[in-house]
Amino acid sequence: MEALQFDLSKSNEVRLQSEYFRNLPSCDFMEFAILFINMKKRGKFFSMYKNLLDHFYKYQQFINRRFRTNQIGKEDIDDFVRYLHIDKGLKLSTIKSMITKLKYLIEKAYLNGWAVDDSYSDAKVVENDSTFVYLTEKEIARIYYYKGLTPWEEEIRDTFIVGCMTGQRYSDYSRLSADNIKGDNIHILQQKTKNKAVVPLTDYVREVFAKYGGKMPRARCIQYFDKAIKKVCKKVGLDDLVVYEEERAGEIVLVKKHKYEMISSHTARRTFVTNMNKNNVPSEKTRKCTGHKSTACFDRYDKMTLEDNARSLAGNGYLI
Repeated sequence: MEALQFDLSKSNEVRLQSEYFRNLPSCDFMEFAILFINMKKRGKFFSMYKNLLDHFYKYQQFINRRFRTNQIGKEDIDDFVRYLHIDKGLKLSTIKSMITKLKYLIEKAYLNGWAVDDSYSDAKVVENDSTFVYLTEKEIARIYYYKGLTPWEEEIRDTFIVGCMTGQRYSDYSRLSADNIKGDNIHILQQKTKNKAVVPLTDYVREVFAKYGGKMPRARCIQYFDKAIKKVCKKVGLDDLVVYEEERAGEIVLVKKHKYEMISSHTARRTFVTNMNKNNVPSEKTRKCTGHKSTACFDRYDKMTLEDNARSLAGNGYLI
């Protein structure tokens, strides 16, 4: 039977859906949300969503930024959650309800033809702050010098190490380039807040840039990165058990997880803050590096354990 012949060089007018969605336009999120809830104007629905938008509008004023539909991703929602919980003092149950509504509006923007940041769906309201972890300086070195990673795992590892050494959000540390390096410092215009930050250039970061020809490894979407860094840390052997209490259905239960399961892109930022504090760097100096506006929010990033704190007090002259 004669083989079927066809021309592989032509696809006529057919395009992959991903190409179409990448080219969607964006719009001002608040303008879309206001238009949408006004179209659905009815009692309880309107009042609940108006309450969310009131808080989101004030949050935009607080950070001096207006979000477009494609600029509200997981990191941005996480920061909004911290603002509501720490700066505004809202209950986590209230915040959970708000974030559900925020995600609903983002989804509606997408369904109405506006571009969105896909990572928004991965944002969660974490109820127990003790579920966050950080890496010690020894653990950072252990990850950095580990032999046995594949080339793509090395890229994930090296990107994460840069995050641990700069204290920035993933959206900032993953896009650093040689242009950000000036002398012995890294100069960053933070994507989210448009604040300028200057961070010392460490040997780790110098070596990463040299390894990749004066630039960072390829940037990945945050969802992919969060899964990949867990696999890397598991391979390295960061499998200590972390035990914490969590409320479930009104009851306090004991939860056990391996440390690598709790590591994500944002662990790098917490690691930077915590290790600065452990090395007695004044918090106001660290905040100038990280860009935190709120002291309360900054303090939540410090993941020093009670044992760490006790060790730091043990040699202070009084507790000898």
